[in-house]
Amino acid sequence: MMLSSLYSSSSSSSFSSASSRAPSILRAARAPSAPASGRRFTRFFRSSAAAASVPSYRATFAHESSASSKWTETRIRHVGDEASSAGGTQPQLGVVIGEFHNDLMDRCLEDARVTAEQMNAKITEVVWVPGSYEAPLAATTLIARNDIDAVIILGYIEKGSTLHGQEMGATVSTLMKQIELQYEKPVGMGIIGPGATAEQAESRVGYAGNAVRAAVRMCSYLDQATAQLEKMEQDEQAEMMKMIDEIDDDDDD
Repeated sequence: MMLSSLYSSSSSSSFSSASSRAPSILRAARAPSAPASGRRFTRFFRSSAAAASVPSYRATFAHESSASSKWTETRIRHVGDEASSAGGTQPQLGVVIGEFHNDLMDRCLEDARVTAEQMNAKITEVVWVPGSYEAPLAATTLIARNDIDAVIILGYIEKGSTLHGQEMGATVSTLMKQIELQYEKPVGMGIIGPGATAEQAESRVGYAGNAVRAAVRMCSYLDQATAQLEKMEQDEQAEMMKMIDEIDDDDDD
């Protein structure tokens, strides 16, 4: 897969039947060669009625505590909450990590590993690249695989005397979001910076864990959305078959 293909216009693309069931925002951004993710988890959303148990990885919001009575007739959901508590298939993660500042990156990788275990996910492959600028190509090869559900990007773009780091950060961020939308698989961004000092970087090792948490939760969201769309399609087909049977019965009469 050439990275240049990420820039191709999707407006004139012909999409597969699988992608036609995807949410429109994803369908519009997906390139025709992108494979279906093939992920399946068990349960993914929480409703306001199930707001009693808040996962430890996020804050408690007003609709889950003092203001819960105001939302009894509204479906409120935080993606990934039920998946984390109900168990299910273990998401398989790939990590792309920059070699610059190896001591810092070693700690970031460990934070990612521990967080993955806490989220019932597993890091199955780690790819070290020279720096953050090389991450998109490596991430593309990982995310295209059927045995990878999400990719985590770890790196550090330090503060320099020029705007080189800002340009690098903007380029990498844009490409990673395009890759995420193309393949309909989450990309967790755990890059520190651009423009971070050494002191700031030391206090942001937890960005790695945050990236893992976000990616795993979005895996859950995408699979729930796919399951809902497939059920809608099945219900529509069943209704159509029922109508056909009723027409046949009328003809027989």
